[in-house]
Amino acid sequence: MEYKVVPLFRSASPDKELQTIINQNVIDGWEYKNHQYSDKLTPGKEGCFGIGATPDTVTHVGLVVFEKK
Repeated sequence: MEYKVVPLFRSASPDKELQTIINQNVIDGWEYKNHQYSDKLTPGKEGCFGIGATPDTVTHVGLVVFEKK
């Protein structure tokens, strides 16, 4: 078996984006297995007396998993 992971980016209509990704890969013989969303928090920095301080940032991570037998 062979596996493939495709990034799923945040969009205004994630359902349509997921369907498009699935449709594009099924044509090439890949079978949809699963998808996962996760938000990762990267802490900001306090800086020195507030100089150079940065805020916390949230990064969205989305993955779509396919399998080919």
